[in-house]
Amino acid sequence: MKQYNSKHTAVLSTRGFYTILTICCLIIAVSAYVLWTSADAPNDDELQASTPIITPVESPDLSEDTPVLSEQPTTVDDEAQQEQPAEDSASETAPAPTVTVSAPIYVRPSSGPVITPFSGDELLFHPTFGDWRVHTGTDFAAEPGETVLSLTDGTVQEVFEDGLYGTCVTLSHAADLTSTYRGLTDVRVVAGQVVTAGEALGTVAETIDAEAALGTHLHVEAARAGTPVDMLELLGESEIE
Repeated sequence: MKQYNSKHTAVLSTRGFYTILTICCLIIAVSAYVLWTSADAPNDDELQASTPIITPVESPDLSEDTPVLSEQPTTVDDEAQQEQPAEDSASETAPAPTVTVSAPIYVRPSSGPVITPFSGDELLFHPTFGDWRVHTGTDFAAEPGETVLSLTDGTVQEVFEDGLYGTCVTLSHAADLTSTYRGLTDVRVVAGQVVTAGEALGTVAETIDAEAALGTHLHVEAARAGTPVDMLELLGESEIE
């Protein structure tokens, strides 16, 4: 009897050991599983941080005073496209501006015939001094007191006295043209005055000392940029009257 109890007790002791060992292993496995799952699961703070906050937006109150936009608003590009054809058509139909330059009008300073023409480089006999010299002006026969007219539009450059030609008037014109009228009296213009073609400058004096042998006449000179030119060419006259 004692022998049976000893064997039975040994068997129970061996089985009890393995049972306890198994239970411990299970407890360890369950504890490890719980710890592993709890580590991976997000906490409440993380859930709150990752959860997006949605703020409700109130819908606008559309009353009768609220302007209603058209379904197809006109953009800036559309307006530019609508205006472009008008500009193009205007540029195509509008004529180009024309600049008209009128030719100068030349008027005879005196109505009398030419008694001594412009000689240029050619020498002419000078009856007053009895020698041959060039004649840079044009002499018109005239009566004392006859009105002297401006050759063309211009400005009075100066009114001066000359020891041989008496009172003289010089006008400046366009294109570097100047004209000088010698042997005047009763001068009616002053320096700086603007005159027109055919405007009265004064009257013919009784004599010109430098050309006294020719009698009463008007001596007129023309020059372009300082170079003497033939006044008859400006007047369109080709022959001495």
